[in-house]
Amino acid sequence: MNDPSLAGTDEDHVRQVLERWAFTTRTGPQAEVLANHAPDALIYDVLPPMKYEGVAAYRRSWDEWQPDTKDEGQFALRDLAVVAGSDVAFAHCFIQCGGTLPDGEIFEDLVRATFCLRKIGGAWKVTHQHVSKPVEPSGDD
Repeated sequence: MNDPSLAGTDEDHVRQVLERWAFTTRTGPQAEVLANHAPDALIYDVLPPMKYEGVAAYRRSWDEWQPDTKDEGQFALRDLAVVAGSDVAFAHCFIQCGGTLPDGEIFEDLVRATFCLRKIGGAWKVTHQHVSKPVEPSGDD
């Protein structure tokens, strides 16, 4: 997927890395989810502790927040925009996520994400990932 001999632009390769991340997150092969992240990636996520220094720390948190769903669930990148130079790239998008919990309850959410990538050893690697959700105004002024 990250082979520099593949046809396509750097933007295409970055898009493939991020789409692969979304696919593996959705379908569950956990060993592959962070395959295209640098080991020392800094990851900000929606749920506490919100800051993970390195993929090992992020991976350890999965059982605490990864919902158990009846099916593969939904985890899709929307409006993905990518800008890539020869060795640095950034991207941003929305992530539509959701699924059906074992008790039949359906959940759905929309979050936003930003990614910074570097070309390391000829392959694009995520070095920073920031997933967030805007705070809903309460209407109580």
